[in-house]
Amino acid sequence: MKLRDNKFLQLWLILGIVAGFGAVLFFAVTYLNSNVICDLDCKLKHEVNLVLVLLSLFGLFIGSLTYYFISEKYEKKITKIHKDVNLTLRFFDGEDKCIIKSIVDCKGKITQSKLAKDTGLSRVKISRSLKRLERKQIITKSPNGMTNTIEIETKLKDLLIE
Repeated sequence: MKLRDNKFLQLWLILGIVAGFGAVLFFAVTYLNSNVICDLDCKLKHEVNLVLVLLSLFGLFIGSLTYYFISEKYEKKITKIHKDVNLTLRFFDGEDKCIIKSIVDCKGKITQSKLAKDTGLSRVKISRSLKRLERKQIITKSPNGMTNTIEIETKLKDLLIE
């Protein structure tokens, strides 16, 4: 089990790190106050510093928890977007869907001749479909020898390719 997958373990790790840091700092300041820095009359002045350190640690703890819960929320949104590729493909008609799926399977870049082999569609259907997709700014087509290189627009790569 990965640490990133187990949110409960991450939360306890954050709590442990902050609590450990706080404990070390607390005991270090207490030791320095009682044995090294001063005698009885200046201990009261240093207790204010100790309270300020503890309040800053509490702020660090609250900030860590807030980051944890906010990052979890956005991570779920990103995962949901990546999982909805098949849902996105539903908006294309038959040939366009087949072509987009084949391009996505090849990580966003494919030659037009390989596209014809992969999809089993005729070259005429592929050419017409590619022109339609290019007009909609879904793909870009660039010459590559005797064939063309088809690539998904960079803005759509993040949405369609995992």
